[in-house]
Amino acid sequence: MSFMDNLGKMAGDFLGGATPQQAADAASDHVANADPNEVADGLTQSVGNMNTPTLSSLGQQLLQTYTNHPSFDGDANTATQEAGVSQASVAAGDPGAVGTMLQFAKGHPEILQTAASAFMQRNPGALASLAPSLLQGIMGRFGGGA
Repeated sequence: MSFMDNLGKMAGDFLGGATPQQAADAASDHVANADPNEVADGLTQSVGNMNTPTLSSLGQQLLQTYTNHPSFDGDANTATQEAGVSQASVAAGDPGAVGTMLQFAKGHPEILQTAASAFMQRNPGALASLAPSLLQGIMGRFGGGA
């Protein structure tokens, strides 16, 4: 078993001991206080571990957050055009499109952190598929720090 497999199992076991709400709260707290570049990179690395419905949920959350942000005038299409992907592919959970939008969001850290926090609050079951860098930070929140 590789290090990544072991870490994933450990995280799954650890998070499995927490209620979904506790895990979601820890995840939300972590991304709200983490470096936005690390959040974007960790989520981008996680894309390969997520199933299509989870990716679709992440993509839709990104689009909704862009839509709600005043700098995009209520139109996520501007963000997807600037990133070079289609809004439909992001909403459908296309791994390449979602990954591209996550990387694009590095330039808009407040959008990234808001979207990531909301995604994790609404999808606590997706936490086990997150990259080790994000899982370590989330698990650290249970200990009172990170």
